[in-house]
Formats: sequence, structure tokens, C-alpha cells
Amino acid sequence: MGKGRNEAEGFSPEQLEMYKECFKLMDINKDGNIDKNDLRGAFDNVGVLMTESELDDLLGEIGGPCTYDNMVKMFQEKLAGEGNDSDDLIIQAFSAYDIEGKIDVKMFQYALKTWGDKMTKAEIDEIFDEYDVDEDYMVTTKEVLKMFVQQKEEEKKEPEPEPIVEAPVEEEEEDPKKKKKKKKKAAK
Repeated sequence: MGKGRNEAEGFSPEQLEMYKECFKLMDINKDGNIDKNDLRGAFDNVGVLMTESELDDLLGEIGGPCTYDNMVKMFQEKLAGEGNDSDDLIIQAFSAYDIEGKIDVKMFQYALKTWGDKMTKAEIDEIFDEYDVDEDYMVTTKEVLKMFVQQKEEEKKEPEPEPIVEAPVEEEEEDPKKKKKKKKKAAK
């Protein structure tokens, strides 16, 4: 499940507007379709040189002409499909760094720079500016997970503690002789 995604309706109006603006920027010749030349130009504008095969692969993911509607449909399929990690898998991955409810920031930053899609120092600094890092360079696991895992509304609410109701103590009918014995024992 993608973060910020409205499951019932697909994408939020804000997300759709963002995609529309991106599409307009990438459709350099303004014909309503993004072709290989548009895509190459868009990547060139941000300083990324793409090979012919990389451009073909990207356009091939659309499955037809790259119109705005087809692009949004492809994004919806990608976010709903197997290409996205499940929330459970993400939580499990972060639990590897969890130490009593906190994550060691230095160790986590090292992992982000070293394995998988390696991140730059600037990217890592931008991410960790979002967190309250304590004096021991620790951040709460819950805080980190909020960035990566969509929380359901019912999970966001703190459960209210149930009121403690003391059950009335029923006194058993005691034999009057036993009461006297108890009084005598207490007096001794």
C-alpha cells in the first residue's frame, strides 16, 4: 500500500494535480503524449542521461501511448502491485534496527549509504531532519515507521484505558462463634 493513497478512489486530488503538472513538464512538444524524445528531454533537463534501451524500458511500462490517463493508470497498478513492499515487510525490515523501541541513527545511516539503492549524505540528512534525534543518536522506531507505512485511522488513536471498576466484596455469613474467635485472636 502506498503512503498517502486513498484506497477507495485511487489517488487524492492533490496527487492527481501533481501528476498532471509533471506530465505537462515532461510533454515537451505539448502533443498530449510523452514519446522517447520528450522523455529524453525531461531527463536531460534534470541532468540525467538515459540510454535508448532505458527510455524504451520506461515507455514500455505504460503499455500503450504515454498519455496522462495511461501514466496515472500505470502508477496505480505499480502502487497496488507486487512491486511495492507490504507494510508488514517494511515493519519487519525496520525491526532489525529496533533496540527497545528506538533505532540507532548512525547505524541506520550507514545502511542507507551502503546497501540497496545507496543514498547520498544530502538525501540522508534531509530524511533525518524530519526526526527528533536524541543525545544518544537514537530515534523512536514508531516515528521512523510513520514515514514509510500508512497508518490506519483506528491505529492512530490511542486506546483509552478501561475504567477500573471494583466489584463489591460480598461478605459471607459467618457463624457468630467464628466471629468471636477472630476477635479473640486479634486481641491477643
